[in-house]
Amino acid sequence: MLLRIDHETRLTYTEPVTESVIKLRMAPLSGEDQTVMNYRLRITPPAPITSFRDGFGNRVDLFNVLPPHGELVISATSFVQTHRRPFLNRLTGVKFPPDGPIDLEAAEYMRASELVADGPGLAEFVEALPRQPGSLADRVQDLVAAVRARLVYEKKVTTVHSPVTEALALGRGVCQDFAHLLIAACRAVGLPARYVSGYVNQPGEVATHAWAQIWAGPDCGWIDIDPTHDTWPGDDHVVTAVGRDYGDVPPNRGVWKGGATETIAVTVTVRPLDRLPPEAGELLSPQTWVGTSTPQPLSRSRFQQQSQSRAIRQQQSQQQQCE
Repeated sequence: MLLRIDHETRLTYTEPVTESVIKLRMAPLSGEDQTVMNYRLRITPPAPITSFRDGFGNRVDLFNVLPPHGELVISATSFVQTHRRPFLNRLTGVKFPPDGPIDLEAAEYMRASELVADGPGLAEFVEALPRQPGSLADRVQDLVAAVRARLVYEKKVTTVHSPVTEALALGRGVCQDFAHLLIAACRAVGLPARYVSGYVNQPGEVATHAWAQIWAGPDCGWIDIDPTHDTWPGDDHVVTAVGRDYGDVPPNRGVWKGGATETIAVTVTVRPLDRLPPEAGELLSPQTWVGTSTPQPLSRSRFQQQSQSRAIRQQQSQQQQCE
């Protein structure tokens, strides 16, 4: 399936701010299940962009806007061809737990992380999880069922900083919380699991989405599972970044200097296409990323002067949620 994804983040301020420094993880990944055909990132006001890979293999775009600005708009357009293989076919004959040693990369995802760590209520939850032998597909479905029995989907009850224990105590949350609880369940029964940030093609309201991947052994590798929708993702799901939890993969994260109040507005559209449009060809050029030069810091004297009068503030990020 060929999908076009338009993702706009608009940050507005009650008074001009300076020195916005922002990291983005909005570029989809190419891999066995999807191929990025084109990607374009535009920043308003214009800013040079430096791109690199983080420790999890995700693309990170870094930029800063030094002059005073009352609004900052980040617009990303992606064209992605999805070709995900049926997961249940791949899992045929795979037992729980999978045979063979855990891959060194996968072992990183067995450890607790900041948002998926022990806390009130979690020990009781994992103690009741099914652990009987059987097929891996059946056991993962059991874990998803346990997550869905404890959480009800509801917006605005948690935040991007909410640990899994908070959602568990509330019994409510968004896809970010469903993914975190499933990851906690998988790790508790000995399955490496990681967080996935991405998009999903579906009718109605669309936002950034989140789900999980579990390690199914060296022959199958990573397998996607969407606990919010209770499904094995197909060609409607697009991966942008993976990590231990949401803290590793926010679509945007940054800081700015000033005394203003910040407001964030996010718009995401995902739509299927019959073919790649002619204008998409230009998106392949790195020049359309508005440059690739390294951002230059302020001079010491100016930085010290502004530091005395303006506080450095954390820029808002996007909670991942999808109906």
